[in-house]
Amino acid sequence: MTEPVLQLRGITKSFGGLKVCTDINLQIVPGELHALIGPNGAGKTTLLNLITGQLPADSGSLSFNGSDITKKSVHERARQGMARSFQITSLFTSFTVRENIELAVQAIQGSSYRFWRPAAGDPELEEPAGKIMARVGLLERAHIRAANLSHGEQRLLEMGMALATRPSLLLLDEPMAGLGPGSSHNLAQQIMELKGSIAILLVEHDMNAVFSLADRISVLVQGSIIATGRPREIRNNPEVQEAYLGTPC
Repeated sequence: MTEPVLQLRGITKSFGGLKVCTDINLQIVPGELHALIGPNGAGKTTLLNLITGQLPADSGSLSFNGSDITKKSVHERARQGMARSFQITSLFTSFTVRENIELAVQAIQGSSYRFWRPAAGDPELEEPAGKIMARVGLLERAHIRAANLSHGEQRLLEMGMALATRPSLLLLDEPMAGLGPGSSHNLAQQIMELKGSIAILLVEHDMNAVFSLADRISVLVQGSIIATGRPREIRNNPEVQEAYLGTPC
């Protein structure tokens, strides 16, 4: 059996008397796109924060690439190959697409940010940055400043900067939020092209995107995972229909 990239065992988290995650068990295997869905307030963001180390779990354990990361910090988890799209808290809006990606590449190489300006044009940055821009569909926008990109393109750039860290697990936190139909379709296509090459945990409210992209889906309701399965299994699950999806499509 393939060893999971990420495994959660009995993860529980409370804030005072409010239990927001209860005995969470979750596995993500290499190359899998695993979607996490559920109503607002279900605990999805809290669970992502527990996975990335932004919050400590009250109980339970997390392993990542076979290593126990339960007590590891956000930065230690990132160094081990975990990347979350929104952790790029803001783009460098006065920099071009290429410069943003090159800066992310430079960071993972361990270079100091103060060497950024002289490093521009460095082939050791340009080559990997070019591959990443092509991977997320922004190569033709390489010389456009981030401030002048559409909202959808900025989401792609954030994803590209996360990919620049060479993660083995990419966490995408509602990437379709605020996008129009065209931008959502484009972003979904880019995510589809990543499938199989990297493990992805996708939190998303766009059910069309979830059911077209996911290999497996876990449904979180009131802090507990009530079902995990293939898209068809989840769509036809009576408990999931009652709690979240409504009648089957």
